[in-house]
Amino acid sequence: MGTMFLAKKWLGSLLLPLPLLLILGFFGLIMLARQHRRSGSALILLSLTALLLLSTRPVANRLIAPLESQFPPHVIDIDSPVQDIIVLGAAQVADLSLPLLSQLGNAGLIRITEGVRLAHVYPEARMIVSGYAGGEGRSSAELYGAVAQALGIASNRLLMLPEPKDTAEEAAAITPLIAGRRALLVTSASHMPRAMTLFESEGAQPRAAPVGHHAKESNAALPLYTYLPRGRYLERSEIAWHEYLGLGWQALRAAGSSRP
Repeated sequence: MGTMFLAKKWLGSLLLPLPLLLILGFFGLIMLARQHRRSGSALILLSLTALLLLSTRPVANRLIAPLESQFPPHVIDIDSPVQDIIVLGAAQVADLSLPLLSQLGNAGLIRITEGVRLAHVYPEARMIVSGYAGGEGRSSAELYGAVAQALGIASNRLLMLPEPKDTAEEAAAITPLIAGRRALLVTSASHMPRAMTLFESEGAQPRAAPVGHHAKESNAALPLYTYLPRGRYLERSEIAWHEYLGLGWQALRAAGSSRP
């Protein structure tokens, strides 16, 4: 595993809301201990306030909704069948003591389920599933393939790519395979803007099939307790934050490569 890849993963993890705000609060405690009361108190207050806000539904939805709304859900069109259904990799834990579906994380489970649904709708389409092992016994691609076959997809319709470690590598590996073909790209709705940008930068133009939307608002009046901070809303904010970091990194790389 390359040094650059590991450095990117470490930096991206440290810049996520929970570790970043905890580090900020820790520095505030150090400053308090060193008699810098005003600065220390300000850092602690800032970190706690930000953590509180990011753990609420309105803030989490406001962060993630702009990402999820960029590409509408795929509309089934039997008269215009697709030739490839691409399912991008996601985190997994290949624990053989667990049921097959339990070895996938939520994002991966939702992505492959949608991929299989679309494969049944378009029975002539090939399924391209990707994602590396990341230290696990089986890669995301292999788990996807096993799930797809368990749900009725023939093995000769599957193409598994267990080598790509991130979306950029997936786009580079898959683009030559779908050249001149009608392809659907299945990934999380929040991840779709970054994924589509990477595929387009490689010269591919798949159609988006986003899934796993988080920013869902009920038409019914919600009780006040739904506005209390919750772990799942912090996770939603973290997903959005991660995608904004990724988009920022893409923009920096694009700006760097365009300089003479």
